[in-house]
Amino acid sequence: MNKILEIKNLSKDYHTINGEISAIEDISLDIYKNEIIGIVGSSGCGKSTLLSILSGIEKQSSGEIISNNNNFSYMLQSDALMPWLNIIDNACLGLDIKHLKTPENIAYVEKLLSNFGLSAFLKAYPNNLSGGMRQRVALVRTLATKPDIILLDEPLSALDYVTRLTISDDIYKLIKKSNVTTILISHDIAECISMCDRIVVLTKRPGKIKNIYNINLKNKKTPSENRKDKLFVHYYDLVWGDLDKDIT
Repeated sequence: MNKILEIKNLSKDYHTINGEISAIEDISLDIYKNEIIGIVGSSGCGKSTLLSILSGIEKQSSGEIISNNNNFSYMLQSDALMPWLNIIDNACLGLDIKHLKTPENIAYVEKLLSNFGLSAFLKAYPNNLSGGMRQRVALVRTLATKPDIILLDEPLSALDYVTRLTISDDIYKLIKKSNVTTILISHDIAECISMCDRIVVLTKRPGKIKNIYNINLKNKKTPSENRKDKLFVHYYDLVWGDLDKDIT
């Protein structure tokens, strides 16, 4: 397997008026090209802190990240679309920021939007779109710069259950088609099992790696199909058994 990212003994401490708080501690993890890896754990265990460090938003207190100059793109829980920009301009925002808004890259973004059934909405504005459509635009924006690794922080948490199932299929297909390595945070165990190749379980704060599960479902066509696999419940029980039960 082709290793694309190496995390070695990563820790993060915060200094507060009440003293020092350790968010994550001694996390070591290898990430491989084109895999989808899920990270689950109880509230406050440092899941989002880990993604913030990987994206460069925060600095680790100790440890090392070996990324071989990989290009990261980060999708937050909120779609964070700009209400004054239409859909194509929102999707191209990262290209604008990085001065990469070429005709070729715009055409690539339009193709991604088309894959999500959004071709008719290129000139529409965010307030004209449903929550599910907005999340699709946000994912396209994340993929627009052709990153090596995307970081997804609870990307479906604001959606209703049926919409989540539909969009998880769309996201999965687009990620696989784009050949992009993905690190996904989710409080939904079933979502992680249905989408991921591996799942990392973190302990309570300070977050440490408690266990890593290889998810070997039979066909891996789509998350909704994966939920029907006979081994799905087996993996659910394993991950659930490892979790501190205040997961959010």
